Amino acid sequence: MATLSELRTQISSLPKGNVYGKTINGKTYWYHQYFENGKRYCKLLQSDDVQKTIEQIKKRKALEEELSFLIRSKDVSLSKSMTQKTGYVMSKDDVVARFDHGELVFIDEKRCPLVINRTHRLEDFLHLRVVDGSRTHARLLKKALAISNLEDDAISLAAYSASISDAFWFKPLHSKLKYKDIAFSQNALFHLALEGDTAYFPFKLKQTPELTSPGSFEKGWKRIGKDWWLYKKGSKAEIFSELLASFIAPLVGVTSALYEYDSPYIRSKNFANTMDFEPMAALCGDDDNYEPVWEKLSSTYPEFISAYGRLMLFDALINNVDRHNQNYGFLRDRHHGKVVSLAPNFDCNLSLISGGPLNENPAKDGLIRLFLTFAKSKKEIQDVFNSLSLPELKEEDFVKASEKVPLELRPDDFGKLIHILKIRYDYLRQGLLV
Repeated sequence: MATLSELRTQISSLPKGNVYGKTINGKTYWYHQYFENGKRYCKLLQSDDVQKTIEQIKKRKALEEELSFLIRSKDVSLSKSMTQKTGYVMSKDDVVARFDHGELVFIDEKRCPLVINRTHRLEDFLHLRVVDGSRTHARLLKKALAISNLEDDAISLAAYSASISDAFWFKPLHSKLKYKDIAFSQNALFHLALEGDTAYFPFKLKQTPELTSPGSFEKGWKRIGKDWWLYKKGSKAEIFSELLASFIAPLVGVTSALYEYDSPYIRSKNFANTMDFEPMAALCGDDDNYEPVWEKLSSTYPEFISAYGRLMLFDALINNVDRHNQNYGFLRDRHHGKVVSLAPNFDCNLSLISGGPLNENPAKDGLIRLFLTFAKSKKEIQDVFNSLSLPELKEEDFVKASEKVPLELRPDDFGKLIHILKIRYDYLRQGLLV
């Protein structure tokens, strides 16, 4: 991404104006017309220079549009209330918390974001909803919006901390904004976020969900009809693993987000369009070890402990080593704030074959050993897993579940992989029954 100075230098080196033709006695002559210092100039072009001049003028106009965009978006100014962190955390148009210089002065615990209930800190809320700065295209996105030097909380506030996945946002003190004013309708920066394509700069910047979309892989939100889809880049093995994991999940009673292959990307449909998604980090912080999450969940939402147990089993089955407290969580009723279920499973692109061949000897698999050790560590934990009533599965069940994976994505040893999954599942199921 060029700086303002670099863009101006490039523009000054290119011709302006336009090229037009004039036919005299059956012969067409081409002219380059432009204005400079209030005077009109018209230069006859040699035939070899016509197309070159036309292309250079097109390039200049494109750079001028880019320069205009950067100038308009250069000053991402936060109001004084925002910089002082004074205002309201909203659920649509309802106040659920109020902060004065970052200090909590009011909270509606039933409807407030879980992280604010837990810590009473606005900063923790903001940090859970900010783009991951390590992503190459995220850095480009921030540079394009001239916000690359802002801290994470300021970047989140620049988008009013609004997210595709819930109806929470931050409203500055004295602001007259309504939820409809900041809610996302389209995403003009989709191509920039996903591919780093600067040709798709919008003429006028609108609210983008990319500033509050966490995660380390290149991704972008796209609206299709009434639905939002998250597109994600990945290797062939990563896309295959994500797809297959979503089809296998229901076999063990785990609900999955809807995934589709849209070559060359994988995309998932937003499952929180009418509900609020809350990551487990909002309840438990960053400690994603089994024991602290289990204890917190058991004491807070014990009705979901069995669902969490199934998710743990599923991760061990597919060797999902990337489970952390931001890629699973809860769905909450948007009107009353009640937690109604664990959210559908998502973000399994680093499972199955993405890290290499799946271990066909379950007894020597580290994640399986870790899971079974925890599952048998205490009687009350054993009782939960014993109550799951895991079904007996045949190899054909895994085959049938994987039929939606496109043939072009399947590895050469696809049949062997399905066989190994059956072996791993039988080992896990038997280990929990002992």
